[in-house]
Amino acid sequence: MTNKLDTVLQTAPRPIQLMTHVVAGYPDWETCSALVQTMARSGVRLLEVQLPFTDPLADGPTITAANQAALDAGVRPEDALKWMGEMAAALPEVAFLVMTYANIPYAMGLSRFVDACCRAGAQGIILPDLPLDEPEGTYAEEARRQGLHPILVISPDTPAARLDFLLPQASGMIYTTLKVGITGASKDLAPASLAYLETLRRRTQLPVAAGFGISQPEHVAALRGRAEVAVVGSHILGLVTRGDISAVEDFLRACTSL
Repeated sequence: MTNKLDTVLQTAPRPIQLMTHVVAGYPDWETCSALVQTMARSGVRLLEVQLPFTDPLADGPTITAANQAALDAGVRPEDALKWMGEMAAALPEVAFLVMTYANIPYAMGLSRFVDACCRAGAQGIILPDLPLDEPEGTYAEEARRQGLHPILVISPDTPAARLDFLLPQASGMIYTTLKVGITGASKDLAPASLAYLETLRRRTQLPVAAGFGISQPEHVAALRGRAEVAVVGSHILGLVTRGDISAVEDFLRACTSL
C-alpha cells in the first residue's frame, strides 16, 4: 500500500515543503474548508488537522484558543474526522495527517481511533504526548498495520540515547520542534535551533519536519538544506483569527515561491 505522505515527500518540486495546520471546525466549518482549499491552491501538499481538545499541552495561546472555540461550537472528534474525510476526497493531491492528544484515542479506543483516521483519509497520525514505545499502547503497530505513519515527535532537548532508541522506530518523517516549550509564532529562529537541525539531519535518513515558531518566509528559507518540511501553524491561525484569509494565501505563496 502506497502512503501519500511518502509520495508527496519523494516527489516534492521544491527543496522544502510546507505543512500547514488547522484546527477542525475553527473558526467555523465554512471558513475552515475555505482555508484548506486556499492552502492547497497555494501549493501546500501536507496538512495537519488537529482534533479539538480541552488541554492541548504542546500548544501556545493561539492554537489553544482555537481549540476551545471549536469545542464551544460543539465540534467532536467524529465531526472533525468526517469533515477531514470530505476534504481529503476533494483534494487528492494533499496528504492529510491527524494531530491530537492521547486522551482522544484512549477514550475512543486505540484501534477504533486508528481505523477512524484511516477511513477519513489520514496518511499519518501525530500524538505529541504518546511516545512510540508507550508500554500500554499498540498505537504505532496498529497505525502501520493500517498503512498510516505514526509520526515521531521530538525536541531539541531529547537526550541522545533516547534518540538512538527512537529514530530506528520512526517512519514517514521525523517531526521536531525548533524550541523547547509550546507552539507560537517567533520573530527569529535561534542559531542554536538551526545547528540542532544540522545535527539531527546527520542522524536519520528520514525527512525532517521542523515547526514551532515559523512565521516568515525567511524562516522557511533558513530551513532549506536542514529540513525537508517547514511546519506553520500559529502564524496562520493568528491571521485566521483576525479574519484575514487573503493574508494567509499571500503568506503561503511567498513561502512556496522560495
